[in-house]
Amino acid sequence: MGENAENSTINLDFGLFMLNSNRTKLRFMKIQITKILVGYDHSPASEIALSKSMELAVKFGAEVHMVYVESAGHWMDWDAAHAHLNEMREKYQVVIHIHHQKGRAYKEIVHVEKAIGADLIIIGSHSHAGAMPFLIGSTAFRIVSGSSCPVITVQETAKDLDFSNLIVPLVDSPESRQKLAVALGLAEKFDSTVHIVCLSKATDAETEHHLMVYCKQAVELCKTRNVKYTYEVCMGVNVSNKVIEFAKEHQGGLILMMTETESAGMFMGTVAQQLINHSPIPVMAIHNKHVEGTGNSGY
Repeated sequence: MGENAENSTINLDFGLFMLNSNRTKLRFMKIQITKILVGYDHSPASEIALSKSMELAVKFGAEVHMVYVESAGHWMDWDAAHAHLNEMREKYQVVIHIHHQKGRAYKEIVHVEKAIGADLIIIGSHSHAGAMPFLIGSTAFRIVSGSSCPVITVQETAKDLDFSNLIVPLVDSPESRQKLAVALGLAEKFDSTVHIVCLSKATDAETEHHLMVYCKQAVELCKTRNVKYTYEVCMGVNVSNKVIEFAKEHQGGLILMMTETESAGMFMGTVAQQLINHSPIPVMAIHNKHVEGTGNSGY
């Protein structure tokens, strides 16, 4: 286990970095979170999603767009919903826009996201049919796949979406490290600890060497940004199971993952869908296009 870097009060932009594979060289590219889209249906999971969207909006100076998708046989008490949203406006002093859509939920969520140019989607996941069953089965994965921005999914069994402990799994892939940029940006805003786990199902010396290099680079970046951290290297493990186990051990509130490039034994095929749909810990899914400009080699 690595030692924690000393933390101090910092006011840096939430930005991306580029790291040359041969030398540490940071270049920040400013990213703004100005519009947060949250799926809402008054369910426990969507309540967590809504409250956390408010916290993020306060930290980043963003506005919140609440989306309710009406489908056959499902409706919401709008008087109660509007009263609740007005309370949230008053409590957080955040601008809230309401979008009442009709149709298939994943299509409408993605449609609104693209129409308003959202920077982040937060959605609560249901394990059974509820008032707005837009995250049942493969629907959550469809939203992640069709989105133009990162997506946080919160299971209804989740106690909270807590940003104080961020879980960053790194595999033997340069693209895997891109998520660290987002983790550091969140850590700076919420004074979080970033828990880095470099892991592989392989046991060969070459893979272990690559992971050690990646892990050291990640640690150096945490030190450079004055972000608290821990780290661990695990070889010969079931990677997806180990991620969940590691997150629980460190009281993780959010797991960050790349969707396309972590196919080297980590989030391939149905495993990605299972993690997004069923992880007891909220998951933030990030596409390579969300960190465009970081390149395919290094960050």
